[in-house]
Amino acid sequence: MRDLEVLRVESDGQYVICIDRETDEHFRLRADDALRAAARGDTTELGQMPVAGDAALRPREIQARIRAGASVDELAEIAGVSAAKINRYAHPVLLERARAAELARASHPMGMDGPVLATLGELVAECLVLRGDVPADARWDAWKAPDGQWVVQVSLHEGSTEHFAHWRFHPGSHGGTADPIDELAVELTDPELARAARRNRLAAVPRQPAQAPRRESRPDGHAEVTVDADALMARQTQPRRPQPPLADVLDLQYSTPPAEKAPVAAPPAAAPPAEAPAAPAATESAPAEPVSDSGPAPDAEAGPEGSGQTAVPTPGDLAKRGRPATPPPAEKDSARSGSRHRAKRGKPAVPTWEDVLLGVRSHED
Repeated sequence: MRDLEVLRVESDGQYVICIDRETDEHFRLRADDALRAAARGDTTELGQMPVAGDAALRPREIQARIRAGASVDELAEIAGVSAAKINRYAHPVLLERARAAELARASHPMGMDGPVLATLGELVAECLVLRGDVPADARWDAWKAPDGQWVVQVSLHEGSTEHFAHWRFHPGSHGGTADPIDELAVELTDPELARAARRNRLAAVPRQPAQAPRRESRPDGHAEVTVDADALMARQTQPRRPQPPLADVLDLQYSTPPAEKAPVAAPPAAAPPAEAPAAPAATESAPAEPVSDSGPAPDAEAGPEGSGQTAVPTPGDLAKRGRPATPPPAEKDSARSGSRHRAKRGKPAVPTWEDVLLGVRSHED
């Protein structure tokens, strides 16, 4: 730093000319209040001088703006100086604002019937929890409005948006009172409104990408695919529809209806039949007499009562009853005679064509 000596004052009295004796350089200083206070040694007045910059700010103005809610960075940008120079005058006022915010948290919000019992800080914390926010993330601040009353602010971050709630703080006995100014302030002091706001808020659900199979390299150099075990177990635990056995499916596809199945002859039984078989078989030696279509079939079993129909037994039925499917040759004649006898007993014989024309009844009637 070089030393300068006052050489003279210009004729208009606005500048003081100084000289550097080592280099014979001339300098000039503006003859203002700061230079006069420095010449007198008045440090008090010198501290109230405006801060250098494009827009000069006096310390009192800096403190007034800070007390009204301005920030240090805003004033540093306005004055064109560093924030450290502004903070030198703003620090006492910032402490005052923090103290006012602390007192406001201990105040009682105003309700419909007067101040509530809970404090402002307690109600705001409860409502933030009901809304789904974190009380520790809320920032408290306070400043003085132009009318001289303190305003308390709570700032909240929801995603990329910042919301503010304001109360008017009235210091007084028992902590004072706080009146909500805006809509968010009313919501943060009413638990019912805060609970309703939580139900109405929508949150985006992040889309989870599908998990691809992980490939791991084995010692032989080939990639090994591993499947997610949780997804595999979830698929295995799902109930499955019961499938019919393969044998049942094949039976349904290739089996014929029961009515179309051909009768299967059973092997002849060892025991002799209990009664003579009723189904005569035609032989070459003794041809059987023709039986009327209206007569009953040999060895027919009566159907349901009143139906008038007879069921013809199959060889399978005869085998079930212990009768041979084909009667022995010795019993054919007796079977044929028994069949004719039962046919005569069952229904009357059909009259001949001549009897019908002449109106003559048969002797058997």
